[in-house]
Amino acid sequence: MPHTSTGQQEKMLSQSAYLLSLRARSSLRNTSNALWDILTDIWHPQSNPHGYVTLGVADNTLMQEQLLFRANSNFELSGRHLLLNDTITGSPRLKTAIAHLLSRYLDPSKPLKPSHIIATNGVSSAIEHCSWALCDPGDGILVGRPYYRGFNRDICLRPAAKLIQVSFEGVDPIGVSAISRYEEAITSSREQGCTIRAIMLCNPHNPLGRCYSRSFLRFGVHLISDEIYALSVWRQGQDGAARMDEFTSVLSIHHDELIDPSLVHVLWGVSKDFGANGMRLGVVVSQENSDLLESIRGVAQYSSISGLADYLTATILEDEEFVGRFIIQNNEILAATYDYVVSFLDNHGIPYARGSNAGFFVWCDLLTAYLGLQPEGSFNGSESTRRIKSGELVDKLALHKVHLGIGDEFGSEQPGWFRITFSQHREQLDEGLKRIMNALRS
Repeated sequence: MPHTSTGQQEKMLSQSAYLLSLRARSSLRNTSNALWDILTDIWHPQSNPHGYVTLGVADNTLMQEQLLFRANSNFELSGRHLLLNDTITGSPRLKTAIAHLLSRYLDPSKPLKPSHIIATNGVSSAIEHCSWALCDPGDGILVGRPYYRGFNRDICLRPAAKLIQVSFEGVDPIGVSAISRYEEAITSSREQGCTIRAIMLCNPHNPLGRCYSRSFLRFGVHLISDEIYALSVWRQGQDGAARMDEFTSVLSIHHDELIDPSLVHVLWGVSKDFGANGMRLGVVVSQENSDLLESIRGVAQYSSISGLADYLTATILEDEEFVGRFIIQNNEILAATYDYVVSFLDNHGIPYARGSNAGFFVWCDLLTAYLGLQPEGSFNGSESTRRIKSGELVDKLALHKVHLGIGDEFGSEQPGWFRITFSQHREQLDEGLKRIMNALRS
């Protein structure tokens, strides 16, 4: 093999990273831009009745009034909140408030300190930082199907890492039996020349709305647990034949017997549990890997949070009485709204994944319902025809201007599955569900 100079190697690496980045951009361009277009034409019953009804964005609007009332009642700015100060990676006050909140609700097995936390302008930035810090261009991060569609962008687009999908073929994707599939994916990836650096979990799961069991959470590579829905677990126990696991943060597990603690990292933010996507505030928590945090700190100015978001978040989280009431009420409303939506699906014969007890989503099979409403003999049952019909259904949903999460964007193993975000006010839900039925019948 001819000798390659260091300069040539660096150039080849740079070109490889560029090509990977181009591929990632190409795969994301259509879905990302389409979403921004939809968000500029959002339905309103009076001012824009012909706009898009979105049940596809992971917003929680159900408790906005309560949060706004609390924010407006005690929001006293000073000049320091308009300066750079100490907020690039989160002020000491903010990190202390977050450490206290997560200690209270996630039950960490060892004390959680402010020094274990780096704040970013949202969990998307936190994911990207982890991908960049842990992976060289071309290295892989395992993600089980279906998965949060933003992982494609956050893991791959700028870090030039690879998202390696793990398929389960009928095995419960968040059950203990799925562990062997991750192990197989690590082995096969290495055989193909791709080094797996980490496994990315969304726990509670997006889009399935379920929690990983404690016995699932063990691996030998970096484990990044996106726990952005950690405080939005609204039911426990049994849902018919499906058992609903309680939420277990990876922070709460005694890692020494399962995994090197320096490989364990948790992500959290206010976007979901506090219905504040626009606040743009997330955190990376790593208790035993100061090198990772120092790496992220070196590029933190690219994801720094504003002094206003830092101050407002700290002020709210320090109010333990308000936070406690908010979480309880939020979960009560989420549970009731979920029941409302799945009752609608049951009444209209639309299959959906059972056992959800967390987050904002119903993962449902609209294609089966659509095919059942088509003229007899118009469908031959083949997999290729199902995929064609699934694309046809996507077009009809767009025609009726209802925006859902499309299963293909989430790595769904079967065509025709969609993610419905149910954490919306009743008027918007009703309009969206009506438009879904109109699309299925058209």
